[in-house]
Amino acid sequence: MSEKKQAAKEISALIESFGGEHLNDELTGYALKLCDTLSRKRKLNIARGRKEIWAAAVIYQIARLNFLFDKANPLFLTADTIYSFFGTKKTTTSNKANLIEEACALGLGEPGLCTDEIVAAFSFLQLPNGLIVPESMIDAISFEVADEEEAKEIEAFLAEKQRQEEAALKAQREGRAEINRQTAEKEKRAKQEEERSRQPGLFDD
Repeated sequence: MSEKKQAAKEISALIESFGGEHLNDELTGYALKLCDTLSRKRKLNIARGRKEIWAAAVIYQIARLNFLFDKANPLFLTADTIYSFFGTKKTTTSNKANLIEEACALGLGEPGLCTDEIVAAFSFLQLPNGLIVPESMIDAISFEVADEEEAKEIEAFLAEKQRQEEAALKAQREGRAEINRQTAEKEKRAKQEEERSRQPGLFDD
């Protein structure tokens, strides 16, 4: 096992320990996913430095992305809780979190690291009339204030967007199926070659 993988395993264990006390399964999962991403980053070497600092920084970053430091959040979490649990300092933890954010190019509403509500809130669409709105507001747009022609344009736009997403998903599934088919075919040929090589030749003793 490489140094990075071993470090990621140890950091993940620390994250799970913290998550079991202060986070739900979803948020803990985001933190573990971010840790896994870090283990594959060439710019960062998570095998260097204290594992507690890396774990604290990962949790800190996930908390920041999901607005856990907001007292209005039902899953409100204080930064001091993180520092205290891992025995890290405020400056060290926040600086490491900033390093992670930069290396992974993380932004608000980061898919896969934020709740669906937050992802939707920070996903924007440009309507046919040029108006840019959060994707989460699409269903809430009052078509009563738009004329009939605008309403039809918006409906057509959303239908086309859904068609494109479904086409992309279909292409992805077909691509994976083709890769699986080719892999199975290669394995079959390799097995046949192996079996033929084991069979005695015509002039073998």
